[in-house]
Amino acid sequence: MVWLSKWLRRFNPNARVLIITDRDELDAQIEKVYLGINEQIYRTKSGRDLLEKLNDTTPWLLCSLIHKFGRKDKDEPDENDIEKYLADLKNSIPKDYKAKGDIYVFVDECHRTQSGKLHTAMEHFVPNALFIGFTGTPILKTDKKTSREIFGRYIHTYKFNEAVKDKVVLDLRYEARDIEQKITSPEKLDDWFETKTKGLTQHAKNELKNRWGTIKKVFSSKSRLEKIVMDIMLDMDKKERLQNGRGNALLISDSIYNACRYYELFQKAGLSQCAIITSYIPTTSDIKGEGDTITEKITRFEIYREMLKNYFNIESDKAIEKVEQFETEIKQKFIDEPAQMKLLIVVNKLLTGFDAPPATFLYIDRHMQDHGLFQAVCRVNRLDGDDKDYGYIVDYMDLFDSLKEAYNDYTTGAFSGFDKKDIEGFMQDMIKAGKVRLDEALEAAKALIEPIHPRDTSNTVGSLHFI
Repeated sequence: MVWLSKWLRRFNPNARVLIITDRDELDAQIEKVYLGINEQIYRTKSGRDLLEKLNDTTPWLLCSLIHKFGRKDKDEPDENDIEKYLADLKNSIPKDYKAKGDIYVFVDECHRTQSGKLHTAMEHFVPNALFIGFTGTPILKTDKKTSREIFGRYIHTYKFNEAVKDKVVLDLRYEARDIEQKITSPEKLDDWFETKTKGLTQHAKNELKNRWGTIKKVFSSKSRLEKIVMDIMLDMDKKERLQNGRGNALLISDSIYNACRYYELFQKAGLSQCAIITSYIPTTSDIKGEGDTITEKITRFEIYREMLKNYFNIESDKAIEKVEQFETEIKQKFIDEPAQMKLLIVVNKLLTGFDAPPATFLYIDRHMQDHGLFQAVCRVNRLDGDDKDYGYIVDYMDLFDSLKEAYNDYTTGAFSGFDKKDIEGFMQDMIKAGKVRLDEALEAAKALIEPIHPRDTSNTVGSLHFI
């Protein structure tokens, strides 16, 4: 994306590039990447701001959120809100509005929100633009009626195993851990401890044993979450990159409530360098009501409030108003100071588009599948020095089959999810609409049915290594 935009500007001085994403996090990340090559990029502040800049001749390089073509104050656009917002936007811009220059629109994550009325809005405001979609996710059968029809054929594909072979990212190591069977009695706990500490020096083993009695006492009830916390705590003491502060870890929980419980357990176990990053915003309304649901809400509220209070070292009522600042600072600390932020507990956030080279271990305690699963495990495959040889996946949910299927989607033909009859029907519709000639349709259909890069089963580069 970066080099294509520079190439376009070099060979076409009239070229202007607009990069569209669907999350503020990605928007900020794109700005950082361009600044890294000494290229200024303008981040738009609103839909009106974007159109004003397009109506001018500068800047030549812009980035914006897709939702700025819809409502501005919420994450997911509503159909009615989009209609109203677009009407207001059209009425507010000058009658002589016209996007200046040769516009190229780069749409990131084009398999997700970049369709429907939001995409139609983009086409309305930049009618002569060339749209190019980018995605790290294979366009499979479920996406064919959006991404395929909007953006057309693949220009180029670059699969996970190819990236590993080129040493752009690291390979992954996978380990399934059945905690329920491994930790069931005091005797087995001690046996398990001996197994986990095998290979350590006697001095290191003695140091760890000094903490072991306390850890066993804290987790005497041995609930499932406590067993997982105990398992991760031992990794923190034994695994080199976690122990020496060069690397850190992510834990995926199945709910915000359990993420909060995890956080509390880690605090009791002595891991203060951890935090929760979720979509939850604590409010006093959470502590009203009755029943089991309100009990969970109160627990979430109290744990979040305590975490924010301790981080900012201010009164609780003021601290709960700083969630956004907390998230921004914690993410930066996780990236820049892994020894000071060893573990992030998440649910849905940070599983895509979060680039943190120190992240080495991913612990999964949630049912996941398809591209969501594979994008999540790729949070730990970033290069980060010679001592990081793999990204390590620890699975507590028996996701082996799901991960294997997702991995195959990312390393074999990205088109294998399409049925032949669907492709033929799609092409016939395109021909009728006058968008492609018959010979073009036949060539495109062939490309869809036959993978561009058939998998070379003799090549083990880019494979999951199972422990």
